[in-house]
Amino acid sequence: MYDLLIRDATVYGRGEHLDVAVSEGVIREVAPGIQAAARREIQASGQLVTPGFVDSHMHLDKVLVTGKSESKTLDEAIRNFTEYCRSLPEGSYQEDILTRARQVVRKAVQAGSTTLRTHVNIEASTGLSGIEALNVLREELKNHVDILITSLPNFFDGPEAQKKRLELVDYACRNHMIDFIGGAPHSHDNWAEITEQLFELAARHQMPLDLHVDESDAPHVDNFEQVADLTLKYGMEGRVSCGHVTALNAVDDDTAARVIAKAKKADLHIITLPSCNLYLMGRSDRQPIRRGVTRIREFLEAGVNISYASDNIRDPFRPLGNGDMLEEGLLTAQVAQMVVPSDLETVFRMGTVNPARGMGLSGYGTDPGCRADLVILDAPSVPEALLSQCDRVAVIKNGRVVAGNHTCSYNAF
Repeated sequence: MYDLLIRDATVYGRGEHLDVAVSEGVIREVAPGIQAAARREIQASGQLVTPGFVDSHMHLDKVLVTGKSESKTLDEAIRNFTEYCRSLPEGSYQEDILTRARQVVRKAVQAGSTTLRTHVNIEASTGLSGIEALNVLREELKNHVDILITSLPNFFDGPEAQKKRLELVDYACRNHMIDFIGGAPHSHDNWAEITEQLFELAARHQMPLDLHVDESDAPHVDNFEQVADLTLKYGMEGRVSCGHVTALNAVDDDTAARVIAKAKKADLHIITLPSCNLYLMGRSDRQPIRRGVTRIREFLEAGVNISYASDNIRDPFRPLGNGDMLEEGLLTAQVAQMVVPSDLETVFRMGTVNPARGMGLSGYGTDPGCRADLVILDAPSVPEALLSQCDRVAVIKNGRVVAGNHTCSYNAF
């Protein structure tokens, strides 16, 4: 007796007309016409069964923030979010995060995500409150979605305050409050020093890094190159993620090729955030206005692991977004000009297999023995799923159906 049996599915990476048998949260068998009973059966009728989406770069502490001022640049967004935090009544910050983040996580799960990774600010005024709130939320929702946490310390207020912020990250590491050490060192004057300090912390605690890197229009990628060099220096190949890297589009092709080769050697994981960077980058450009998205094709051609993610959702940094990885995937395909069927297959991997690798997720996939973190898509193929933005018929976490949606529509002809 299985817990769940999906009948007559097109299973991602395996083939058509297959049954998927699940028990105790694990895929036990993938084969045609499995002769067994189950506590619950789902008739897929050729629908696509894939691993759940992995959204590897979010900001759940910022979602759904509406401030008094509109943000049209990255610097304005930072200021407006800081002002929002300061405007909250004393003692209400954690509950405010929980209320907003819970709404977005529900939407993300309903859209097919089974694993989320969120950056969480460490500010002078709030300390570790945001990280504490997200730890509460991940415990509350652990049976529905995995939430992994990256620290995002703010270093804008001088050396002494920077030291205190690093001490808070150290405390969070020692008390198992975070899964990745992060930061946006490129945005500070002493970026090289901060980057090295973050690597030292990661080495000390044997933790992976998940950094914002060169998120600007400036024609240099010095921080990205430093991250590659430090990854090799500290022996952290395969354990460092770099988000954004938008400045790579502002440098010449030879420089880009040289640094991308270093990224390959260091086995860096790149995360492109097209929807947010399209909104924030290139603001000072006259025509032609840059797209503000890193060199997706060049990374792919070099064999560098690259993923896409949702980033900011309806906050000062981006007033759009639904936490929907299929939606983000179609946008990524369009801006990268990757819309033929083979390219759409690649883009789909960038929202599933690639981020799972970048985050070190074990047991991810559709093979027997993998965790039963799956989504049933109302489409016969990956390209059609992206193009039609199909229903997520069932979202399955650890073998349990935790969400789903069905669109009701009709034509009068």
